[in-house]
Amino acid sequence: MFTTLLDHFKGIDWVSIAGMAGLSLAVVVGQVVFYMLVKKLFKKVINPFIINKSGHYLKDIKFLNYTLLNSARLLHIGFFVSRCTMYAIYIISFYISLTLLFGIYPGTRGWAWALLHGLLNPFLSMVRGFVAYIPKLLQIIVIIAVTHYFVKVMRFISKEIATEKLVLPGFYPDWAHATFNLLRFLAYAFMVILIFPLLPDSETAVFRGVSVFLGILFSLGSTTIISNVVAGLVLTYMRSFKLGDRVKVGEVLGDVVEKTPFAVRIKTSKKEVVTVPNGTLLSSNVVNYSTSGDEKNGIILYMTVTVCYDVPWRRAAELIIEAARKSEYVLDNPAPFVLVKNLGNYACEMELNIYTNEPEKQPSIFSELNKNIRDIFEQNGINMTVPLLLGPLP
Repeated sequence: MFTTLLDHFKGIDWVSIAGMAGLSLAVVVGQVVFYMLVKKLFKKVINPFIINKSGHYLKDIKFLNYTLLNSARLLHIGFFVSRCTMYAIYIISFYISLTLLFGIYPGTRGWAWALLHGLLNPFLSMVRGFVAYIPKLLQIIVIIAVTHYFVKVMRFISKEIATEKLVLPGFYPDWAHATFNLLRFLAYAFMVILIFPLLPDSETAVFRGVSVFLGILFSLGSTTIISNVVAGLVLTYMRSFKLGDRVKVGEVLGDVVEKTPFAVRIKTSKKEVVTVPNGTLLSSNVVNYSTSGDEKNGIILYMTVTVCYDVPWRRAAELIIEAARKSEYVLDNPAPFVLVKNLGNYACEMELNIYTNEPEKQPSIFSELNKNIRDIFEQNGINMTVPLLLGPLP
């Protein structure tokens, strides 16, 4: 039995076994040493570098007035990326060490080749795919660059027009911002249309299916939105009003405090903010009470005053005008005037028209007019009571 065991070991190359064992030990030791060096590198060099440079490079990221990421959060993200990078190096080095170990022994070299191909094939495939995609990538870069500079030029021109440094006949300065937004939207939409066929796998059924699904959602859910946006553009070019104007839309009377692509916000004299969709504005009559280019004469405000027939209309008109002249915010030139609006069965309807440069103070103006008219009528012994109408009209 002992002789048989010796015969078995005679066929073994102990030098090769020792060499393979030594190589295996070297791979293991090298892996451990590499692990320690990488850990020390990140702990002693990379992480302190991130801390030292954080004050210079890691600034708060803001959107409008909101801080999306502050410097402390960015530093935390930097450490997280550093830690993920270190773990990724560990995994790759372990994978390579395992491949080397399997390659040392004849019985496991097939596994080593499998691991090597599993690591190299995806990488080589990515490299070949990237090299083949470079021409399309260059086209995308050129399209994005041309669109970017086109938008920059349009922004510069719109600013010049808005500040009236550049004057185009028939083009008003308040059109500049809206026109720029429209051109920018069209430019980016055209850019997407050009880039879409150049994207990887844009011809696949999945990509086309997602595109069709998004298109259906957009078409079904954006009808009202698009109509409001179009109405907003039409209102801009119609120049019906601007920010700060006193307007009346239906029963809403107030100052325009905000104009958006979808709606206009009007602040009433009661400090109520009413949101009116642009589509409603386009289909309604918008009355603009603010002066537009005739600040000297202002605008005309009018109100109805009912006077009984026992009062001579000329006398009533004089008293109404006298009351108007005593009211604040009523211009003396042009002077107030009275029109006989209607001759009723029991009273005469007279319309007082006054000029003012303060249309936003309409509630106060009408209130003071009513008080002054009543005071002056009472001082002159005029009764404003209209007899009740008894029976049907003849």
